[in-house]
Amino acid sequence: MNQPVQIVQHLTGASNVPSGPLPIGEFFTPEYFALEKERVFKKSWLRVGLEQQLVGPGDYFVKELEVCDTSVLVVRGRDQRIRAFHNACSHRTNRVAYAPSGNVPGFTCRFHSWSYGLDGSLVTVPEEHLFPNLCKAEHGLTEVACDTWEGFIFVNVDPQPAKTLREYLGEDIYSGFGGFFPQFEFIGRFSAIVPANWKIVLDAFVESYHFSTVHGASAGDIAISRENPNGRVDAARLYTTHRAVSATSNIQHTPTFAETLARKYSGNATLAPDMAKQGQGNPPQINPLQLPDWLTDIMIIFPMCNLQSLQGFFVTQDYWPLSHDRTRWDFMVHMRPPQDAAGEVAAEYNRAYLRDVIREDLPNLAMIQTNLRSGAKKHQQVGEMEIMVRHAYKVLADQIGHGW
Repeated sequence: MNQPVQIVQHLTGASNVPSGPLPIGEFFTPEYFALEKERVFKKSWLRVGLEQQLVGPGDYFVKELEVCDTSVLVVRGRDQRIRAFHNACSHRTNRVAYAPSGNVPGFTCRFHSWSYGLDGSLVTVPEEHLFPNLCKAEHGLTEVACDTWEGFIFVNVDPQPAKTLREYLGEDIYSGFGGFFPQFEFIGRFSAIVPANWKIVLDAFVESYHFSTVHGASAGDIAISRENPNGRVDAARLYTTHRAVSATSNIQHTPTFAETLARKYSGNATLAPDMAKQGQGNPPQINPLQLPDWLTDIMIIFPMCNLQSLQGFFVTQDYWPLSHDRTRWDFMVHMRPPQDAAGEVAAEYNRAYLRDVIREDLPNLAMIQTNLRSGAKKHQQVGEMEIMVRHAYKVLADQIGHGW
């Protein structure tokens, strides 16, 4: 189920997405965003956190899901099960969790002190006798569908999700990583509010065509070679809704002294891969064509969960819509836990280097949003190097019912 529609090497003849210009008139309007909220985000499985955040009973975090018009409380219960609830009291719908994260024996509303257990059950109602028809067993916190995969926590706010998380991901993705991601540890996060539509932000991180222009000075020599002066992507896996692609590196790149030290002490986790160890330990879903100059795989779990695997580490990105023209962008770095002080220094080098490279992408996004608002252009000329972009808009249009 949900096996890739096709694997496209060298990106020619991709027949399941339109080949012409991308019409952009509808995709970025407030009206289209309202449809995205109802028909996409409120129906999809969304990654909201990591199992590592919830180590023991009572550990919790709150995830603000503005695009779903709710705040979600995610907690590990005394039975070790991870559950999610709407962060809303059954009395007068005030919140019951206020800090972004923490550890608690239960949750108590600050308005009238109704309290709930870690399993969401309604435990205490002050002056309960004044609520003669109240059945506490029926008025606990409202549960949100919650499941985990590869150490990630997903929720679906649809009261009756059409698919389980496993069905949503498809067996090829669900079973194709073999515990690869949980071996790494979250070591750093960067976040920003970007004045642009969420799709504009996502589009910037799924192709390497921009590398020679945007990242030429910082990372160009890693990804750009004499043979591929504008980068290259290969092995596009186009699923019904999800998509993935492999990008290549410059095998002639000579690591800097700092890169050499960082590679030595961070378990090879630098953006510049070690060609002698390239691809070692990767599961079948990563670099499926075994490209000898492989740099990274970028996977988008619909609608906007970005999982990017590199040699020795991985990064994640989420593009949370706040409105039709504002996005909360979250970037997280995951590496093997440092073993000593040298490893800590190497990890800090990698965090800082990735931060500086990624920040180079952000200035373009607001300008794109402004130009789209002008209506001067009716189409974008999206090429085969940008197959992830083309597939994304076709899938979204199919979900919404119009657009392309």
